[in-house]
Amino acid sequence: GTDVGARMAVPFMEKYMPEGTKFVVVNKPGAGGEVGATAIAAANPDGYTIGFMNLPNIMMKPHERKTHYTVDSFEPIANMVFDVATLATLPNSKYKTLQDVVDEAKKRPGEITVSSAGTGSNTHLDVIAFQNAAGIKLNHVAFDGGAQSRNALLGGHTELFATALGDSARFHDAGEMRILGVMGPSRSELLPDVPTYKEQGWDIRGGSARGLVGPKGMPMEAVKMIAAAVEKANADPEMIQKAKDIGLPLSFAGTAEYAQMLQDYNSNIAKIWANTPWK
Repeated sequence: GTDVGARMAVPFMEKYMPEGTKFVVVNKPGAGGEVGATAIAAANPDGYTIGFMNLPNIMMKPHERKTHYTVDSFEPIANMVFDVATLATLPNSKYKTLQDVVDEAKKRPGEITVSSAGTGSNTHLDVIAFQNAAGIKLNHVAFDGGAQSRNALLGGHTELFATALGDSARFHDAGEMRILGVMGPSRSELLPDVPTYKEQGWDIRGGSARGLVGPKGMPMEAVKMIAAAVEKANADPEMIQKAKDIGLPLSFAGTAEYAQMLQDYNSNIAKIWANTPWK
């Protein structure tokens, strides 16, 4: 499936590719990204078929069930976006910090409701990571997508909302919800007033990374060419502004760093699945 951020980025990538290069976007939604990922993995590795990789969602599937791909089925190119995980509540909530949530969860184990985009989604994974780190149990309420889980909080049906920054920052700025923490290594430039989980005592990271991959065996010449275009696109002032307008946190990682990111995500997912499977 191709999201709005991916579609926004394509013209900027074309701008920095050899003259005459044209990307044809083919949307292949289904099975939480598995359909699209399978198509990339099975494509001819000639450099002419690449795809957007949404982490951790796509890497979660091979741990849940047998799939036609693994982390090693792809040729990493570059990362474009890291939409850091957040935990939000309503402005009038008694929860002012993550510690408030932990303290209440220890009084009412398994009762505090937290909405997410679905069982096995990246937001569900973020909830599990927080529970494991803090030694608490929340009442996870799975919805079919981010909009429904957000509306559950805004309507007062859940106490907390697990999501990514891109889907919560504008509501925080508008005073419609309060973000309690971000799961990044440092505070977000979009919300400098919100502390990280690490600052509040839990050194965990989470969020949705979006980058480009090709099928395994793709020519390195093509990988380098596209990675260079992605790096220039991410530094393009117009793209930076457009990304800010839609709350999309750009975060470039070159081929080697992105390859390590894929492996790190996969290893972390494997550990969580082994200890606290989400299905």
